[in-house]
Amino acid sequence: MLNSLHIENYVLIKKLDLNFESGFSVITGQTGAGKSILLGALNLVLGARADLKSIKEGSEKCIIEATFNISNYNLIDFFEENDLDYSTECILRRELSASGKSRLFINDTPVNASILRTLADQLIDVHSQHENLILRDNNFQLGVLDTTAKNQDLLDIYKSLYKSHQQISRNIEELESELSKGKEELDYLQFQYNQLEESKLVDSEDHDIETELTILEHANDIKYALLESENMLSAEQGVLEMLKTAENSLSAVSKYSTYCEEIVNRIYSCHIELKDIASELYNESEKVDSNPERLEYLRERRDLIYSLCQKHRVNTVSELIEIRNDLEKRISLIDNSDEEIERLKRERDNLYKELLALANEISNRRQTQALEVEKSLVELLTALGMPNCEVKFSINPLASPISSGMDKVELLFSSNKNKSPQPIDKTASGGEISRVMLCLKYLLANSTSLPTLIFDEIDTGISGEAADLTAKMLKKMSTNVQIISISHLPQIAAKATTHYFVEKSGESETTVTQLTAEERVTAIARMLSGSTLSDAAIKNAQALLSEDN
Repeated sequence: MLNSLHIENYVLIKKLDLNFESGFSVITGQTGAGKSILLGALNLVLGARADLKSIKEGSEKCIIEATFNISNYNLIDFFEENDLDYSTECILRRELSASGKSRLFINDTPVNASILRTLADQLIDVHSQHENLILRDNNFQLGVLDTTAKNQDLLDIYKSLYKSHQQISRNIEELESELSKGKEELDYLQFQYNQLEESKLVDSEDHDIETELTILEHANDIKYALLESENMLSAEQGVLEMLKTAENSLSAVSKYSTYCEEIVNRIYSCHIELKDIASELYNESEKVDSNPERLEYLRERRDLIYSLCQKHRVNTVSELIEIRNDLEKRISLIDNSDEEIERLKRERDNLYKELLALANEISNRRQTQALEVEKSLVELLTALGMPNCEVKFSINPLASPISSGMDKVELLFSSNKNKSPQPIDKTASGGEISRVMLCLKYLLANSTSLPTLIFDEIDTGISGEAADLTAKMLKKMSTNVQIISISHLPQIAAKATTHYFVEKSGESETTVTQLTAEERVTAIARMLSGSTLSDAAIKNAQALLSEDN
């Protein structure tokens, strides 16, 4: 519910703080006093388009803040999804500066207008003459039947099935499209795959080939260098023989010199190491073979790999292998697409049967509920001064399911007993639509938990018994939902639990006062008799207020 409204520097309001109660509140005041300004301020904080003319003349910024109790609104998920701090007390704030900058906040966190409006739609419903336009919307008319028939659980299941059916249908279309294209290029894909598969590619073989080719192409030079080096070590008068001579000479005197003994040991180690090297050089030279056949094979293999890389615009065998594997998957997908498509079609057909069964159940409930709503509307509208009205819901089946079911709903209306009901947007006047809308809101309030409802002069064009019934309807609605009504009718003002009075001061500033019990008598008396108070008006006002509310 709406707990409070704070307004600073908005149009004719310098500063205003209003606290609201649960139940039924009424706002009254003379024409031009500023009742519409309150509604404009509230719409602004709910995300309406900002207008710089809304800033009070001479002010740099206007601020509007609305506080709601949202403990019963099940909005925790919304706050988490939008990364907002959740509290049972929710504060919406709008700041509009003269420079044109507009800022919106939810619990002191800046948000964009879309998020604010999404939340505001779940907190408050401002019913103005403009909002009557939604009565002409077939989706709203359908929603009336579903809400009063309590179809929401069935609709949630239906919409989930519908979403799954739509997704599978799209998957089938995509697969069929891919299959059609795939079959056209299957031969080419198969040729590319076969070429790569027959090449027997091995990961990193391009590197190995280059290494081996380098050796084979320089085999003679490598063999000569190995043998020559081995010969320098092992031949007569070679390094090994000279080291042996040096070792023997120093050994002969090592018993006389510790230094010579150490050098002998070091020369011996070098002799052993170089002898091993000489042996390895010889063994390695035996392995080196020019092998022309192998050389030719590697060159051809390298050329093949290079050609494949050029064709597929890659640089390595690893990338060629990835392309081969991808081609294999694409070919397999094409080969198996028919089977997958058939499986999806069976799944789609089964979902469709479930959809039809659920749509029929929902449709039957709508047909039954339509009779109840028609009867209730006629009774309420008759009491509101339309004794000859006729209301009918035209429900026609659609050829195929849509997200809301398989029904096209149209509200038909006639206020003349000699004229058959026609679509309400073509036959009803503004005043008639306003009354029908009030009756629908009354029925909806008894069927679901609505947000705070604000009625902007819903009573336009009614008086007498119709006004009294309207007041009783608003009062009864307020047992389930907070009702705030801007009204000019004393019957409605008298039924309210809380009464606010709007007036314009001599300085052209709008003020709002919550009236005491005594002040309410005077205010309602003036609504009855005008500016001049009479004893009769006072008594009538007291009588209205004393009636069983």
